[in-house]
Amino acid sequence: QLRAASKGGLDPDNTVASQVISTDVLWSDPQGDAGLAENDNRGIGLLFGPDVTEQFLKENSLRLIIRSHEGPDARIYREDMKSLMAGYSVDHEGQSGKLVTVFSAPDYPQFADPDERTYNKAAYVVLQHPNISSDPEFKQFSAKPRPQVSAAFYEEEE
Repeated sequence: QLRAASKGGLDPDNTVASQVISTDVLWSDPQGDAGLAENDNRGIGLLFGPDVTEQFLKENSLRLIIRSHEGPDARIYREDMKSLMAGYSVDHEGQSGKLVTVFSAPDYPQFADPDERTYNKAAYVVLQHPNISSDPEFKQFSAKPRPQVSAAFYEEEE
């Protein structure tokens, strides 16, 4: 289904029925509760529970799902999920394997007012043979101090 779907890259405000599967893959997020639910936080996609992850892993003979596209700011008010302030989170862990979320942008959102920034760490995953799927290694990093500038954007020269 995914291979046949259009990859139009629509945002949450412009969903087209033929692109629902593409947007569901991009915008869906894990949840602590079992089953599926509407993703009210994003207004698109679904929330899926550990039982859905377990079924997907088993049906596809997988042991590990690495996902992204969800930042620490999206989890601030989600008490059912672990924080992403460390740059990653093991969201679901079951008999067949696990689902992890990795966020590789430190200090997100970087150009927001200081009160709106999360000051999070970022991470990436290192997979090494022979334990590629059972023992991912998470490498964390912080943002480097930014130079002081009067504005984040520059005017064009005439």
